[in-house]
Amino acid sequence: MSQRRIWAPRPTYARDAGPDLEEEAETLVRVLREQGPLRAGALKAQAEARYWGPGCFSAALAQARADGRVRRTGYRTYDATR
Repeated sequence: MSQRRIWAPRPTYARDAGPDLEEEAETLVRVLREQGPLRAGALKAQAEARYWGPGCFSAALAQARADGRVRRTGYRTYDATR
């Protein structure tokens, strides 16, 4: 007899706008200005975003894009606006 499986969605993390979010967004902008266009993985590594916590890199990137400081230039590739 087979066991029933129950599907459950993966937990997600919501991030409120706060002082750290602005600092993290500015870090991404600075890295992009210094390095030029980068893929998301390289940007995350250069900014050392793995230490920021779950969901922080995506939230900071979204914030920088919403402010017009970062633009998408290709598939998961980003650059700072001049």
